[in-house]
Amino acid sequence: MDAVLRWALERKPQHTAEIQYLKEIGLRLAVPLRAKDEISGILLLGPPLGRNQYSSADKDVMQVYAQQLALMIENARLTERALEHEKIRQDVALAAEVQDRLLPQKSIETDAITVAAFTLPARAIGGDCYDFLNLADNGIGIALADVAGKGIAAALIMAAVQASLRIIVAEGLITPAQIASKLNSFLHRSTRSESYATFFYAQFDAKARQLHYVNAGHNPPFFVHSSAASPDVTEELKDGGTIAGMFPDSEYQEQCIDIRPGDLLLAFTDGLTDAINPNQEAFGEERLKALVRQIAHLPVAQIISRTSQELRVWMRDAPQFDDLTFIVAKIKE
Repeated sequence: MDAVLRWALERKPQHTAEIQYLKEIGLRLAVPLRAKDEISGILLLGPPLGRNQYSSADKDVMQVYAQQLALMIENARLTERALEHEKIRQDVALAAEVQDRLLPQKSIETDAITVAAFTLPARAIGGDCYDFLNLADNGIGIALADVAGKGIAAALIMAAVQASLRIIVAEGLITPAQIASKLNSFLHRSTRSESYATFFYAQFDAKARQLHYVNAGHNPPFFVHSSAASPDVTEELKDGGTIAGMFPDSEYQEQCIDIRPGDLLLAFTDGLTDAINPNQEAFGEERLKALVRQIAHLPVAQIISRTSQELRVWMRDAPQFDDLTFIVAKIKE
């Protein structure tokens, strides 16, 4: 210990007090507890009984004991981590179950319209939010939002968006533009500056045979007119305003479309058009438009099935980087 103490005085004076203390308590042997390439601790031993120093055989035995002790410590740490990971897994599974119950579980159907949705989160829980709302006079409200980010943080904001949307719509007679404005104010007040959501909301007025909509920075949904002279004519619903939650006083404008039997609305998040195949090619809007034109004559359930199947075939085993959601609404003939 005297040699070590002299070395510390010359090279590592900050450790002199520790070494002096070890000398005072009679330290005779220090054995590192090494697991793989890491040292998890040090085994400190005082003088052996009846002797002043440890023999070479004693030191060899201590090395074996130290390795076993290091493994025990490492196993205990791994067990603790495994328990922590299991707790997190259970929490995430519960959050996914709660989120799934928040979203509409079935399609919605009236005498005038049928609406259904498909969603595939990139992780156990996602940031895409959609909802179907029963309105006065047999009307239907359709909402689709894409919260920035992924995972638990996005899912929490998603739940807040859905809850606030239902509260806003429950106020009664309120236009899509007013809904977007109120939702924007809520998100701006309730989230950090970098949190935001794209948002699309449409109201089907069965009595007036009209669709009123607002688009807050969302991917433009496709509207296929059954009465169009050419089947290649697909309208993009772009009008509205900027993304929700970024600015405190954003203004929004709504648009109105006359609807007829057989008309089709497809609203989607960018996870659909950005879905890649194993060759790193995106599904893209043009491919989606072509698909919608091809299957627009089918019932809503079949359109959902065909579209989701086309996406699975396209993606195959390629990684999914973003939540994927789409809504199909069709006016009954």
